[in-house]
Amino acid sequence: MSELKFEANCSEFALETTEKLFEQLNLQTQVEASLPFEDDEKTLKQQLLEQDLEQLQRRQSIVYENAQKQVAVLENLLKTVEPGWQKAVEKTAAVEDCSPPQAYHFKDIYERKKQQLLTQHLEQERALRQFRSRPMPNFSQAHRQLANRQVVHRITSAITPNVLKTSRQMLLKRKQKIEQLLQQRDQEQKQNMCLKSKPVPKFKGAPLKPANIQVQLEIKPFRLSTELRAEQRKIFNAQSHQAQETKRRQLEEQRKRREQEEFQKQRQLATFRARPNPFKFQFRGGVEP
Repeated sequence: MSELKFEANCSEFALETTEKLFEQLNLQTQVEASLPFEDDEKTLKQQLLEQDLEQLQRRQSIVYENAQKQVAVLENLLKTVEPGWQKAVEKTAAVEDCSPPQAYHFKDIYERKKQQLLTQHLEQERALRQFRSRPMPNFSQAHRQLANRQVVHRITSAITPNVLKTSRQMLLKRKQKIEQLLQQRDQEQKQNMCLKSKPVPKFKGAPLKPANIQVQLEIKPFRLSTELRAEQRKIFNAQSHQAQETKRRQLEEQRKRREQEEFQKQRQLATFRARPNPFKFQFRGGVEP
């Protein structure tokens, strides 16, 4: 019952209307500050507004005093009706003041750090987007450097297959490559010449042990391979000699036949043959048939 009475009494003071008046006053003050004060009419308006403000402030002070009085009256009523209302308020405050779990505490810390990182990131981006003018160049120093610079005339060399083949740089590179190859070959030869003994093999089985066993040896005839090779060589030599002899005879026969044919041709060419008289028909007055 006490709470309902308190709310009803607060509604009588028309707090919403006072808030609206404050908003209007703030807007008017902002508008007046933005406008230039040049004409007399504007000064008159300003005076009128100031008077209105004073009246509103007086009204607000009166409303505030009446509200304090009503609050004191309501407190006295609550003490008479419900003497333990202060304890109930303190209990609710204690319940509200009880500490939350530790997880919520860490959650707040994480959110705070997250907000800090976001603000830092935004500040960095803003700093990067901010325009910064470059310093003015020192023209006197630049002119001094140009004056003291030594002019070096460089000769441009054409890069063609013939130049790459016959130029001095390419010849030096080829010589260097040849020297490197020779050094590598010498090193490889030295490595190959060095004798390196192989490691002793690792036998898995047990070592051999001599055994005293009496063995009777049988003596058998044997034939050396030199005698067999000598016989084979004799046969091969006879066959090769026979083949060479037959080839020599064939060549001799061909030579004789060729000489005989040439001799016959020369003999035919050397034999005399009578030629007919070309003037025989002219002297007789006849015509050759």
